Amino acid sequence: MNNFLDENNIKLNNSFYVDETYSKDHIHMVHSHKTLELLYIYSGCGRYFIGSREYAVNNGDIIICNANILHGESPLQKHTMQTYCYSYDNVKIKHLPINTLTLPEEKPLFVISKELLCHFNSLMPMIHNYFHKGNSQIAKHLSISLLYMLYNEILTHQKAKTTLSEQKNDNLVRNITAFIDDNYKENLTLEKISKTFHISPSRLSHVFKEETGLSPIQYAIHRRIGEAQSLLIESDAPIQDIEESLGFCSSVHFCMMFKKYIGITPKSYRQHFKRSCKK
Repeated sequence: MNNFLDENNIKLNNSFYVDETYSKDHIHMVHSHKTLELLYIYSGCGRYFIGSREYAVNNGDIIICNANILHGESPLQKHTMQTYCYSYDNVKIKHLPINTLTLPEEKPLFVISKELLCHFNSLMPMIHNYFHKGNSQIAKHLSISLLYMLYNEILTHQKAKTTLSEQKNDNLVRNITAFIDDNYKENLTLEKISKTFHISPSRLSHVFKEETGLSPIQYAIHRRIGEAQSLLIESDAPIQDIEESLGFCSSVHFCMMFKKYIGITPKSYRQHFKRSCKK
């Protein structure tokens, strides 16, 4: 299974742990990265949005968020999850784009087999603790072992050929999603989107919500808030710069919308993750 082209260049960028209490009150909405992310459901359950579909997730599930694939927690559902999340860069597998573990048509959610479950439950907190205690090399090598085990699981699923079936209106929803992804920082309206695709607003909204669980405008808002969450965690940019870059009309509007969907202010959200990284 020597499919990783250059193991030495694989980088473990970051490690996050979110407990059940915080997960219940503060979701991380739709966003994307140039890196590969693995999200492991250590305990509990919830719902997660990946690509253009929403999935029920439970303890023992691992979510593969390939580079540039939209993902996030559903704000319309209760979450009681305890999760570990790892961000990788320079993961190169033959015949796949960089930072990608699965083919586009494959389901991005895997249930870890009973044989490996105890190993994943041990490795996840171990990697996180080593990473945040400054033992980055140990964390990196353990996380690469995790990648190998997961990729072996993926190969097993590929042999079983369990792929997502094509559904009606997939292409339209994919195109609408791409349009919103390119324009969510602007003041989008349902009428503007429907004119772009030459379809009535009611029909567009129905098709999109049937596939994604969200209206087009809800999805655009989730994209803004999700990107704001990522910037608050991963950068030191001033909050005012973040809100302006995402098209919010004022600090009051940004703070109000962020607190409405996430449950706390942007400042408190950033402080929470800064404290978590120091533990």
